[in-house]
Amino acid sequence: MIKILNISNNYPISDMGKYAGICWNADISDINKNFKRGVECLESGHHRVMEYSDVVVEISEYSARMIRELYTHIIGVTRLQESTRYVDCSNFKYYTPDSIKYKPLALNNYDIIMKRIKEMYVVLQDMEIPIQDIANILPLGMHTKIVLKINCRALMHMAGIRMCKRAYKEFREFMGELRYVLSEITEEWAYFVHYYMRPKCEILGYCNEKQSCKKYLKEKEEERSND
Repeated sequence: MIKILNISNNYPISDMGKYAGICWNADISDINKNFKRGVECLESGHHRVMEYSDVVVEISEYSARMIRELYTHIIGVTRLQESTRYVDCSNFKYYTPDSIKYKPLALNNYDIIMKRIKEMYVVLQDMEIPIQDIANILPLGMHTKIVLKINCRALMHMAGIRMCKRAYKEFREFMGELRYVLSEITEEWAYFVHYYMRPKCEILGYCNEKQSCKKYLKEKEEERSND
C-alpha cells in the first residue's frame, strides 16, 4: 500500500519550467508558458530541473527484499524504515511469490517455515532476548514499512529500470501502484507519470540492457534494421 504524505507542489512540470525560466530571464508569471518550458526541458534531456519536484510517500505491505532492491536507488532518494529494534514483529505478514503460491506443496512448506519463525520469535521473547537481537531471524519476505522521499528525476530513472519485464515481479507491482497513486494527485502529475515514468526501452526506442526481454531490439540490432 502506498500513501501520499507530502508533495512539494501540485504542478511539477510547471514548476520545472518556472525555475528554468528564472535562469533564462524569461517571463515566469504565466503557468501555461512555464508548463511548456518544463516539457521542453524534459524532452531535451535537461533533467536537473526535475530535482525540484518531489513527493513523500509511506510504503507498506511490501517485502524487505523488495525494499532492499529499492535502496539501490540512492540518487534523489531519502528513506526511513520501520525499526526492528523497537517494533514487535512476532506476527509479521509476508510476501509469497507466484512460483510458490500456485504450487500447493511448496506453499504449505513455505507457510510452515514462516509460522515456525513466528513461533521461535515468541519463544526468544519469553527468554527475555531483546527484540533487536531476535530480529536476526526475520525473513527477507517479511512485510516492512518505509517513508520514502523521491524527486521526479529519480522517479523517472527508477521507472525506466524497474518497469522492465525482467525486473523482480514484486518491484514491478510496486511501480504499478506508485504510478497510479501519483497520477491521482493532479493532471500534471498524471502527465508526468504517463510520459516519463515508463520502461527506458519505450523512451529510447531500443533495449540497452545486456539481457533483453525482446520487447525491443538491442541498440546494434536496431541500427542494422535501419540500414
